[in-house]
Amino acid sequence: MIAIVGLALVLDRQTAGLIYGLMSFLMPLPMIFYSVKYGARSSWPVFAAMVLLAFMLESLPGMFLIGGECLIGLIYGSGIHAKQDSRRTLIQTMFAAVIYDLCTMVIFADFFGYDIKAEMEAYRSIMNTVFTQTGVDVFANINVESYLMTIFIVAAIVTGILEAYVVHVLGRMMLRRLRIPVPPAVPLYDYYPPKWTGYVGILGFICYYSAARIAPDNQVLQSAMQGIGMGLILYLAFFGMFGMLLGMRLRFPRSRLAPVIAVLFMLFIAMSFMALFGFLYITTDMHERMMARAVGTNSDSSEEETDESEDTDDKTADDRRDAD
Repeated sequence: MIAIVGLALVLDRQTAGLIYGLMSFLMPLPMIFYSVKYGARSSWPVFAAMVLLAFMLESLPGMFLIGGECLIGLIYGSGIHAKQDSRRTLIQTMFAAVIYDLCTMVIFADFFGYDIKAEMEAYRSIMNTVFTQTGVDVFANINVESYLMTIFIVAAIVTGILEAYVVHVLGRMMLRRLRIPVPPAVPLYDYYPPKWTGYVGILGFICYYSAARIAPDNQVLQSAMQGIGMGLILYLAFFGMFGMLLGMRLRFPRSRLAPVIAVLFMLFIAMSFMALFGFLYITTDMHERMMARAVGTNSDSSEEETDESEDTDDKTADDRRDAD
């Protein structure tokens, strides 16, 4: 497994970063294969060797990038080795991937060669040009810097979620090909957090939007309230996204891609609404009613299939009698 990672690093170095840019989602797989078979305790030395190899063949930022991908694979593979519930393993992997992407894209962007200030200034210029042509003073209506930072944060979160899901799908597929037993897949919609977390989340929602009024002169307290509040808003929006996806899947059972695109679009343009929906999803019985409806829909479909099969059997029996 270390040799596979080393080969990928050599090819990435020879192609000036093209391999990692196109196939970064494949980097956790070697660590998944090893940790699934031997567990977390035996996998940490292998993880350290991969990070050391990345330090020898890549730059310091590259070492952190490869280390983060391998850590995601270690978390996912260790969960399967410990026979954890598939939902818990996937949620842990998603949180690890989200934190990794937030660190690389937002928090330590300059360290990894990503100038977020320049990007925000470019988007600010584009928005100013577009809204000036339409005769709207966008800077008088919204806080552009806060809005753009929210977009960057949401983009990092969505990227982490999608990366964890891709790792989950590819990992299970490859493990089956290697004849390694994996726990049965469980729908992610069945996962439901404690209700008290919803009230903590709405408290953070209030702190985020009222920090300037509560502490107008204390910049440190204001930044702390906004930082904690943003984290809790993202927590609510995370489960609001799941609740809305479940509701749209029940409403449009034959459509698969359109609900996902619609929910991700709403997450970008109306994250506050998504957070409020997540609060209702966590603190009310909305989840139970949706799951009951899903069970009822599956029962009805199975009954229809049974009725159709019975009608087919009766028709076959009549045809046999006619033939006799």
